Amino acid sequence: MITTYQNGSCVFKVCHQRAQILSWRPVGHKDVLWCTDEQFISLDKPIRGGIPLCWPWFAKGDNDDFTPSHGFARLADWKLVTDEKINTGAHHLVYQLTDEQASSSHYLHDFVLTLEYLIGETLTMSLMVQARQSKSVPPSFGALHSYFNLGDIEQTAIEGLGRQSIDNLDDFKRVEEPEQVTIEGPTEKRFPYGKNARQQIQIHDKANQRRIMVTQNGHSDTMLWSPWTETGRSLKDTHTDAYKHFVCVEAASISRPIQGHMSLQIEVR
Repeated sequence: MITTYQNGSCVFKVCHQRAQILSWRPVGHKDVLWCTDEQFISLDKPIRGGIPLCWPWFAKGDNDDFTPSHGFARLADWKLVTDEKINTGAHHLVYQLTDEQASSSHYLHDFVLTLEYLIGETLTMSLMVQARQSKSVPPSFGALHSYFNLGDIEQTAIEGLGRQSIDNLDDFKRVEEPEQVTIEGPTEKRFPYGKNARQQIQIHDKANQRRIMVTQNGHSDTMLWSPWTETGRSLKDTHTDAYKHFVCVEAASISRPIQGHMSLQIEVR
């Protein structure tokens, strides 16, 4: 179920069935992605960690009643169509999913999803949404739900998110944000952007003495999420103190549909 790869720049792990990267450890660094221990991983439920794909809706959708939460793509069996090492030494993986492989009564559109990874000194992940038979791109929402590995969430600051957020945990109030955002409690904030957004975010992982650089493209929002103590300890698919060691900074399309393509690139310094 979990396959480990190694090249001259990194070691990484993927779950081919879910087209999901779980771990990425560049040479000389600790893992950049956080993932729950393998004892909690099952194909019968979403895998908590790495970069799961939320699609074709985010959370429970517009009507707040769609199931499963965050869509069906992260629970589907994807097809691996490319698995190669390119001339730079990086690995190139491409997965596809169509409406013939996965469907939902909440989403009656034909589609072809393509998830592409380029994994080496940097990690690039891109999603392409196309129609299988129709003439136009099927409408959809979602996120590249990145879990970033931290030494200590209380010694972490995130820069470049934007100066205003919408706080999902406080009646969707608009909040003026500092240049560097810190996590001090349960957090579920959406940072909306203009069209054709290209966002550059820095995660200052002070406990590990590093910066994680995240470049997002083609999204309408960035989601910032931490379950913190009470919710974190109640999660059934990880250890009770795991919340201390990850934060989710997600390239998302929530306020507008995905315009056919969404991507992120990660590097560590």
